[in-house]
Amino acid sequence: MKASVELRNRREARLLLQMKNTPMRPLPLFQLTGWNHFVDEEVKRPALAEGSPGTDRREDEQAIAYHRHMRMVPTDAISHMQEMVVAAVHLNSRRRDGLMDHVIDGPAGTGKTCLLRAVGRAAQQEIEAATNGRQQNVIPVVHITTPADPEQKVNWVWEIASYLGLQPEPKSLAEVLEMRRHQDLTLPVNYVLETAQTRLMLIDDINRASPQQLADVLPYFDYLRDKLGVSLVFCGTGASHLLHQARILARDLTRVSEENRVRLERAGHPAEPISPSPTALLPVTWLHPLPLDTEDQETFRRVLANFETDLSLYRLEEHALSKHAVELHRRTGGYFKALTYVISTAAVTAIRTGSENITLKEIDAATAQLS
Repeated sequence: MKASVELRNRREARLLLQMKNTPMRPLPLFQLTGWNHFVDEEVKRPALAEGSPGTDRREDEQAIAYHRHMRMVPTDAISHMQEMVVAAVHLNSRRRDGLMDHVIDGPAGTGKTCLLRAVGRAAQQEIEAATNGRQQNVIPVVHITTPADPEQKVNWVWEIASYLGLQPEPKSLAEVLEMRRHQDLTLPVNYVLETAQTRLMLIDDINRASPQQLADVLPYFDYLRDKLGVSLVFCGTGASHLLHQARILARDLTRVSEENRVRLERAGHPAEPISPSPTALLPVTWLHPLPLDTEDQETFRRVLANFETDLSLYRLEEHALSKHAVELHRRTGGYFKALTYVISTAAVTAIRTGSENITLKEIDAATAQLS
C-alpha cells in the first residue's frame, strides 16, 4: 500500500509540473489531478494599467497566455445543456432506477468537447457546493476519452483506471513496449467508483469507435448506471446514431421486435407498433454552426459581444468584433472552434504587433493560418 501511495504522489507531482509548464495540453484533463485543477481554475481577465501599454507589453506572457486560453462564452445550447445535466445528476442521486444517459452530437468543430467539459465542471462544482467543499476520497466526476484501441472492453476500463490513478505507471519505454495487453482492472475500478460516490461520467470522442465496439462495452456502462447510479454523457460527431446502432447490436432489438410481431400475428392479434429503442429516447443536445442569416441575426452577434467583453486590449474599439460579424461568419462558417481560434489568434497578434485592437488586418492574419 505504501509503495502504491508513493507512486501516486510522484505521478501527481509530475502532472502538476506538466500543467505548470504546458497548461493547455489536453492530457491532464483525463486524470483526476488535472481534472480537479481544471474545475478549480479561474481564468482572470488581465487588468489594463492606466495610459498606453509599456514597451514590454508585446512580451507579456500573462496577457498572451490569457488570450490563447479564452473561455467558452455562453450560448443558448451551453446554458440549456448545463442546466439539464446538473438537474439530472441531482435527480438521479435520489432515485433507484430510471437513470437516463445524455448525448452531445453535431458536426466537428461546433464546440462539443468544450461543452462536455463545461457541463462536467458545473456538475462537480454544484455537487461540491452541496457538500461544503471537496471531500477526501470522493470523486464526483470521471472524464475519459475513447481508447486508442476501442476493440475490447478492458481498454475502456483501462481509461477509467488511468483517470483514477489505479493502473501502474510504466517505469521506462522498454516496459511500455513489452506490454502486450492491458490487465483487467474492472473490479478495482468498480470498487473505487462505488466508494468514491462517482455520479457523472463524461465519455468523449465516441465517434472513434464502431457500433460493434460500442455494443461490446455498453453492457458495462449499463452496469455502472444501473448498479452504481452513474449518469453517463456521451459526446462525439454522430454520437446519437452510433449509440442507436450499438444498442441494436448489443440487444438485437431488431430481431426481438420482429419475433414479437410474428408472435402477435399468429395469436390473432394485430401487430403492435414497435416501441422506440432506449437510445431513441435519449436526451440529445445538438450543436450546429452558429447561424447568421435572415432568420437569425442575433445569435452569432451575441457570441461576438461576449468575446469582446473577455478581451483585454488597450485600444480595443467598441464593437470591434461585432462590426465584422458578416466577414467573421463567412471566414469561419459559424463553427465555434474556428471562431475561437481566429479571435484568440487575432488578439495575440494585436498584442505582439502593438496595435492592441482587432481590425480586419488582425483578422486577415489569423484566418490566413486557416487556409
